[in-house]
Amino acid sequence: MNEIRNILIGFELGERESQICYYDRKTGEPESIPLQVGTAQYTFPTILSKKPGKDEWHFGPEAEYFTSQHNDLYVGNVYELCQSREKVLLEGEEWEPGALLGIFLRQALRLLGVPDPARSVSSFMVTVPRITGILVEHLRRAFQELGCARDRMFLQSYEESFYYHTLYQRPELWVRKVGLFQFEGEGVSFSSLEIQEGTRPALVQVKRGKRISLPLESQERDRRFVQFIEESLGSERYSSLFLVGEGFDREWAKASVPLLCKNHRHVFYGSNLFAKGACYGAKEKVEERNLKNYLFLGEDMVRFQLGIEMVVSGSSTIYPLIPGGLNWYEAQRECELLLDGPQELVFLLQDYRGGEKRRCRMELPGLPQRPPKATRLRVRAACQSAGVCRITVEDLGLGELFPGSGLVWQEQIPEEE
Repeated sequence: MNEIRNILIGFELGERESQICYYDRKTGEPESIPLQVGTAQYTFPTILSKKPGKDEWHFGPEAEYFTSQHNDLYVGNVYELCQSREKVLLEGEEWEPGALLGIFLRQALRLLGVPDPARSVSSFMVTVPRITGILVEHLRRAFQELGCARDRMFLQSYEESFYYHTLYQRPELWVRKVGLFQFEGEGVSFSSLEIQEGTRPALVQVKRGKRISLPLESQERDRRFVQFIEESLGSERYSSLFLVGEGFDREWAKASVPLLCKNHRHVFYGSNLFAKGACYGAKEKVEERNLKNYLFLGEDMVRFQLGIEMVVSGSSTIYPLIPGGLNWYEAQRECELLLDGPQELVFLLQDYRGGEKRRCRMELPGLPQRPPKATRLRVRAACQSAGVCRITVEDLGLGELFPGSGLVWQEQIPEEE
């Protein structure tokens, strides 16, 4: 683990528990890291604590121990803290949730023996149950705390991790549909991964099914899960089924296991699917594109592409700002241009699969009157969600003769209806 900028990391940041894995280049597979060598305990509580009066922090089971035995200050569950912008007060000092998350990630990286992520990590993918704008803000701050370059730090949902984990398996495991039963508390939910091979690239989707509660009594639990399996799979053909999370046990699943294995289906059970899927995603982002012929249509994917009309070397062209197919939290770009003509900018919006283009005009009220090409503008496009992009334009002026006014304009594309 002493490679220089050669470590690929997948990190599952869970609501209650988290885990970490790295890509083993010898075996060509992600390897989960246990809390203690020789054990199979890979998950740890998503909590953080601080030693009073010192810059000393503890995570997971350490935080539980030091809080109960050595009067550590309990900071909290960092996943929960990152669901809001409310700061955390510790010893009279306010801490942003993103900064605390960065400390939690750095502490957890000690399991890998990585004291300096900026020097050692080639790609770091964090996967979470669901992605929100607030969580994205805090993760960006956390990544800054780690000191890694922005193009080496990534984020994806559990569903996208399911996609990466599946398509990095042997093809016979996903030649047909793939099912995922996820156990959480006393409930279980179902999702299916489907591939549309008739397009190039092939389109891949994860479709969510139902979620039910399971009884505690063993026989009744088994009977209800059998019903749920039948309802979820129906008459569709599945190559493989994955079961993740706590709550499944072969001791009570007497009738469930034979049904899961019916029709020669491959069945797998474990707790590290999402972490390993994140590790595969980390590899895909910075190294060879094994899945370049596939496009994952997740709910976080931008379904449009956005460009701006420009004249370059005397010819009209469209400068791409937001390409389709990216996750919205990765879709941002900026450029500078000289205004030559009306005090407005024209953007072109198009479905990511092509089709008719729609023009969106953005006026710049109050912009000082200057000669043609004497106004330099900085244009920044950043998606706020899968369907909305925020355009920010700043007047930079042009040198000492035409100083910038400091005016800033913002517009949402598509406009709210």
